[in-house]
Amino acid sequence: MTDVTIQDPYRVKEGDTLGKIARQSGRSIAELCQFNQLNNPHRLQAGQTLYLSQETAFGVSVLFLDALRHPIENLKFKIKFDGQTAAGQTGGNGSGGRVITQSAKSVVEVLVQDLTGQWRQVCQTASDHGHKLITLVSGSLVFKGQTQPHPHAAPSTPVSGGVVLSGQGEADTNNPHVRKKVGKGKHGQAIIQLGVDIPSGLQNLFDLYRDDPITTKQWDDAADALQCEVAVLKAIAEVETKGAAFWRLNAAEGKQVPSILFERHWFRRLTKGAYDKTHPDISGPAYTSKKGAAEADRYGSYASSYLRLMNAYRLDPEAALASCSWGKFQIMGGEFESCGQASAKALVSLMCGGESSQLQPLVGFIRHKANGKLWAAVKRKDWPRIALYYNGGEYKKNAYDAKMQAAYEAI
Repeated sequence: MTDVTIQDPYRVKEGDTLGKIARQSGRSIAELCQFNQLNNPHRLQAGQTLYLSQETAFGVSVLFLDALRHPIENLKFKIKFDGQTAAGQTGGNGSGGRVITQSAKSVVEVLVQDLTGQWRQVCQTASDHGHKLITLVSGSLVFKGQTQPHPHAAPSTPVSGGVVLSGQGEADTNNPHVRKKVGKGKHGQAIIQLGVDIPSGLQNLFDLYRDDPITTKQWDDAADALQCEVAVLKAIAEVETKGAAFWRLNAAEGKQVPSILFERHWFRRLTKGAYDKTHPDISGPAYTSKKGAAEADRYGSYASSYLRLMNAYRLDPEAALASCSWGKFQIMGGEFESCGQASAKALVSLMCGGESSQLQPLVGFIRHKANGKLWAAVKRKDWPRIALYYNGGEYKKNAYDAKMQAAYEAI
């Protein structure tokens, strides 16, 4: 019996052959060809990923979350695939277990049982290559409450009294971070108002906000420090956030908080994958911008990002702050050193303080990112290289360079 001595999945190295990998993994060449759909077993490329088992090649797991991205417990589900049905009930982490399909083309169908006992299909997708996590996010909340008779004089349509991002009342037994407050409407109808506890550390950061727009002089001073045109800096802001430095929690009456995007792959890297299994919504591979992708695997709205940030902050505050891009210019919290700050928290304090305080980190970030290469590109108005160092190697997929140039010309 051959001992498995390499990791599954395996990243191909220079000089590797499929025969060598087969011997080390305890698999046959035919099996590896099947798992990876290799047309030519003699042609491997360094850096290529190979799946060494049916589980990593065609495994599918399902996770069920409510609207607050909290696990749904005790939900009955079925997973249909390859003529088989796996049925069960979710545990405390919302997991629907794992199935292993026959191929990457296998169709996976997920059904859940609603409150009336009826089975409803909530997802249908292909297994695809690699262990696939299907995260299903409900548009509803799960909480325990007592129903009451509806007064005859009260309107039949539900009256506003819904979810707010500030916790008051008693903690709910399903999600300790959700609080219930029972009250009465103006017609005597019972109302349950739900709130989400914001971690105190985040609350303190949000309280730093000041209404302090960037002045013309501040734009000019920043451009002079970088030896570039003001229009280049404004073009970056336009593409990153359409110039919107802040967003309101709870719509009109909420706090002003920086525009953010939470980056799951940053949190995974900074926490060394410690939460991949228990919190896959916030720790795992990068989210996608693809149309038709599962909602849970997309970046989503600012609201989604703040819910993810709060969940991550409860696990590791500094890593959570470092895993978001912040403010008008969408600078990652993990870039704090480039911005001349001692920690992600110090950088985020500036980002939360007002629009003008977000300009200071931008100057340092441009100067030091990629050992000054971003700065050189900004001075030359080299849009492809600005996009490369600002948005990463896949900038062409979203045409960031073309968008920045168009924004610059419009300004």
